[in-house]
Amino acid sequence: MLRKFKISIDGTQYLVEMEEVGAPVPTPADLAAPAPAPAPAAAPA
Repeated sequence: MLRKFKISIDGTQYLVEMEEVGAPVPTPADLAAPAPAPAPAAAPA
């Protein structure tokens, strides 16, 4: 993921772009909707 930052060094501003390499990349399976929660068990009579 490419991120942009504005930094200032000795009063001079720079616009830098950095690629984040340590973060996990989401896969299509990670983006899928989570499975629905199981139905609650019936209470004993």
